[in-house]
Amino acid sequence: MGLDVIEEKNLNDAIVYALDYPKVVLAESKGFATEVTTLVDFVFGLYIGYISGVFFDGFLARNKRYLESEELSDFHVILVKRSPEIRLKIKAHLHLK
Repeated sequence: MGLDVIEEKNLNDAIVYALDYPKVVLAESKGFATEVTTLVDFVFGLYIGYISGVFFDGFLARNKRYLESEELSDFHVILVKRSPEIRLKIKAHLHLK
């Protein structure tokens, strides 16, 4: 049993929110990125962490349980599918080409 339609929508809503309100994620990123990797890669990691945290916390609150393996697999498939979009939005928010 993978993610149902409602949970898939909740995940997509978390992704859209993170991309529409970049200051939530980007506030501290520029100071740390040069120490570890490229700015875009660092921010991408922050976005994925933020989206995951929002979704997992909401899922637990709504369902009173953690994701099962098939649901977690669906979660990862959705993130992989939306990764190009996330990276493009990050570059746009950072004013990079």
